[in-house]
Formats: sequence, C-alpha cells, structure tokens
Amino acid sequence: MDLKAQTFTLEGVAASLLLLIATYTIFQSTVVLAPSWSEFENVQLKQLGYDILRVLDDPSGENTSLVGMIKNLTCNNDRCQPPQEFLSNLTVILSSINANARTEILCVEGGEIKVFVLEGFNKTPTPNAIRVSRFVVVDTSLCQNARVVEVRLTLWR
Repeated sequence: MDLKAQTFTLEGVAASLLLLIATYTIFQSTVVLAPSWSEFENVQLKQLGYDILRVLDDPSGENTSLVGMIKNLTCNNDRCQPPQEFLSNLTVILSSINANARTEILCVEGGEIKVFVLEGFNKTPTPNAIRVSRFVVVDTSLCQNARVVEVRLTLWR
C-alpha cells in the first residue's frame, strides 16, 4: 500500500471540503438588496423637482422666476394666483416630465407659519408624492417682516 498516495487523496478531500464550507458560509452571510423600481422613480422625480426649482430661481426673469412670481402674486385668503408667465412655464415643464404638482409658499409671520397655495397647482397629492423646496429671499406683502420664503413643490405621477 502506498502511503504517499493515500495522504494526497486525504489532502484533496480535506481541501475540497474546506472550500465547500467557505463558499457556503460566504453565500449564506451576504444579503443582496435589490432596489425596487418605485424607489428609483421617487429618487428620479425628486431630482427633477430640485432641477425645476433651480431653473425657476433665475434672478434675471421677472414674472417667470420664483422671486418675480412671489412679488407679483394676487392672493385671496390662502389661495394665490401667480403671474401668467410663471403659470405657463411651470405647466409646460410639468407636462414634459408627465407629472402633477402642488405648489405652496410658506413664510413665518408673528411666530405662525402661513401657507399659500398657488391656483392651478393646488391638487391633492397621492401617497407616493415627493416634496422638494427652495428658500427665496424676497420682500413680499404676503408676510410682513418676512424676507425668507420657502417655495415647496410636491410632485407625483
């Protein structure tokens, strides 16, 4: 009987068992998280919302910018009518990305948060809607003593 051949055989079996146990342990301990498509869509829609507000925050635009829109709002209670140029620009942007929106303007007056909703963008959002906002420094008659106003855009598809 050849002891050397028997040792090599046992060595090979032990090595293969060790590799098998190591492989099994690695695959049992790793957790694979696959993102769902709805999460990807929400992330994409949120980025589009930030881009929309960034584009609309152009200081050179009069009635088409956020500052110009806030300065030229016509308000009745908590409902506000934006300038026609702003209304048409935002409508074109939203239709191009196939999204619905709710646009709100928030400011603090006397320790109380006041919320104004823009006409034309006052629909009720769905539960999977996302919200983005941008702060604008502007002198406005909406809130006395408030120079910083938050423009909030809620988007959904």
